[in-house]
Amino acid sequence: MNLEQLEFIVEVARAGTLTQAAQNKHMTVAGISRSISFLEKELGVRIFNRSRTGAAPTAEGQLILGKASAILSQVHQLQAEANSYGKLQNARLRVATIPGPVSLLVDTLTELKKDFPGIRLEMIEKGTKEIIEDVRHNRVDIGFILFPDTILEKNACLHAEPLVEGRMVVGVSRHSALASAKSIPLDRLAAHQLVLYHDEYIARFIATLGDSVNVLFTSNNIDAILKAVREGIAVTLGTDYTFYGNPDYENGDIVMVNAELPGERPSYLWCVHPKEQPYSQAAHLFVNRLKMRLNRRR
Repeated sequence: MNLEQLEFIVEVARAGTLTQAAQNKHMTVAGISRSISFLEKELGVRIFNRSRTGAAPTAEGQLILGKASAILSQVHQLQAEANSYGKLQNARLRVATIPGPVSLLVDTLTELKKDFPGIRLEMIEKGTKEIIEDVRHNRVDIGFILFPDTILEKNACLHAEPLVEGRMVVGVSRHSALASAKSIPLDRLAAHQLVLYHDEYIARFIATLGDSVNVLFTSNNIDAILKAVREGIAVTLGTDYTFYGNPDYENGDIVMVNAELPGERPSYLWCVHPKEQPYSQAAHLFVNRLKMRLNRRR
């Protein structure tokens, strides 16, 4: 059995006669008839009742034709998908992101570049407001941000897709006494020196500790924060995906411990793009691969 035989029986059923089907497929009548006969013999089922006036499907043939049509439809979809991936060799993807998920994004971009060497990839780290402006003015194709609710109210032209719910964790050195804890209450952080990512959500929790909190520094530089944590100078509070893909976490130098935060609400990483401009093929593939990476971590 082969795809050509399936195409022939579907075409005969559509055309009604072997003669017309042969013309449509640019084949001889004998060639199509022989191909169908071989298929019927292989399956042990008569697909058509043939007569001088045409070829009518048998009851069993109707069922086989339905299956054949479904198979051919899947094959055509597969071919279209493969052709669209071929176009990625000359595609361009511009990404803007907050610093948190950079390691994961770099891993995904690297994987995409290996599979499609001709694709042009650009990524830049920025703050949320700058990312929104870049997306709105088509300076980037997609942007990764936190907390889009108030942002979308002011930017109705944008669409936001939640990619993953971030779990708030405390990042500590593997040598820290906190590394073996199952969870850490927020008030326990007051006894430790902190290095923090510059984020309003994190700042609200830290503010509840009052003047007793000891913040060494606040920064958007993830590498600087993780360096201080790795060396045991301080601990940090952040979303779990901030650590994924980072060598210090992957090799065990930094340990994530669940944070117990009063009033914690879901915190998502979102992908934004213009509402009137759906994902390009490159963006669609990139986002899907990023989702797969995120899901493998859960």
